[in-house]
Amino acid sequence: MGLSLKRTAGAAAASAALFASAGAVASPAAAVDGRENRVLVVMLDFQDRAHPGPAAVKADFATRYFGADNSLKSYYDHVSRGRIDYVPAVPEKVIGPFKLPMNGVGCDAGGIRLKTLELLKSKGLNQGEDYDSLSMALPRLGCSWAGLGTIGGPVTWIQASKGTANPPVVVHEFGHNLGYPHQPGLVCRDGDLTDCEDGPGGKSPMGAFTAKLGLTATQLIHSGWLTASEHQRVTDSGTFTLRPLYGEQDGLRALEVPFGQDKLVLEYRRPEGGLDEALGGVYSYRVTGDAYRGGRPLRVGANNGDGAVTRLTDTAHKLTISVITTDAAGARVEISMNGTAVPASASPATPVEPASPGPDTDTPLTHGDHEPPADDDGTTAQDGTNPGTPSAAADGGAHPADAEDAGTHLAATGGNATATVLTMAGASLLLLLGVFMLRGGYSKRSRR
Repeated sequence: MGLSLKRTAGAAAASAALFASAGAVASPAAAVDGRENRVLVVMLDFQDRAHPGPAAVKADFATRYFGADNSLKSYYDHVSRGRIDYVPAVPEKVIGPFKLPMNGVGCDAGGIRLKTLELLKSKGLNQGEDYDSLSMALPRLGCSWAGLGTIGGPVTWIQASKGTANPPVVVHEFGHNLGYPHQPGLVCRDGDLTDCEDGPGGKSPMGAFTAKLGLTATQLIHSGWLTASEHQRVTDSGTFTLRPLYGEQDGLRALEVPFGQDKLVLEYRRPEGGLDEALGGVYSYRVTGDAYRGGRPLRVGANNGDGAVTRLTDTAHKLTISVITTDAAGARVEISMNGTAVPASASPATPVEPASPGPDTDTPLTHGDHEPPADDDGTTAQDGTNPGTPSAAADGGAHPADAEDAGTHLAATGGNATATVLTMAGASLLLLLGVFMLRGGYSKRSRR
């Protein structure tokens, strides 16, 4: 079933024991083994712009990327539970600054990348051989973005506007490298979870500009960071216990509920180990097909809080999801499928082969957007929210950004994720229409 999105501007994870659960099957996909990613951080100057106090900037970037706390390395080590390790590609951790033979004003991201690759190659540093990811530390250029990242690619641009690397920006851009798009949310009508409008996201750094939020269950699934016992699919009505997504307990962390051609994914979030300080409850995500990376947080329209689920219903699918209790050990959730009552006792689960995540289907377009200014503590307060609190409106607008690779996706920290998606979709349609017209025109001319 398709998703109806109404906008003013237009449409555009139990363990071996399931704790009295019924009708869930484990995903056969095992979590990806730990891997090391060698990051080459390069400070760049330009003909018209340079880093003030480069020694201090270099030290700051080294700490913000590879430090023991509040860094790129520490964040992803935590959320992946050690499955990805960002390490410096060179002993000095950060190299440069090097002056590129071009002006920085104009913010030519594609040109900056090309010139940087040429420079590094001249110094005997080749991507794939000497480093895995390239991160370019730029001085204040006056760009409309604080950072850019290739979606599913190995390149990031970080603008050190205040002579520092902003942790939320760095975490966000490397999230794009891992394949995550921006994460807007959905506000749906109770009883009809397909009658939805675009709404606030704010459940990960891809939807709210703070490194105090963990990734969502859907993003962890996309990256292969949940085991088969942690990610299960409901097949019958039953009661299930969700463990805290970032807690120490073993067990179920992502519960998948079939929903027509799509699915709902449930997770339990609460403050754990410095993450999710502003969250507390069960959250649901609408996943289209098997595109887990793009799962969108869903809330019922009458919910004026942060979208935590107490009860969700969908009349057409005869589905009811009710959260019974929540505590430090977990959340008990009752799910009635196809109108069948929840049984009083658990029954054995029937194995069902879940669909494997499909390939990325992003249109090969470049996009970017504007980020609001960040506070000194590395968080962004917006629309009256406190720093570090997931914002109800994390994004502020979209505009095209340059890149030299026609097949590379560029995402900018900040900006309206929904507008980005719509911009890409609209551009894709125009591109396909253009190709169709060109082919049609060519065919007509060839018959003359």
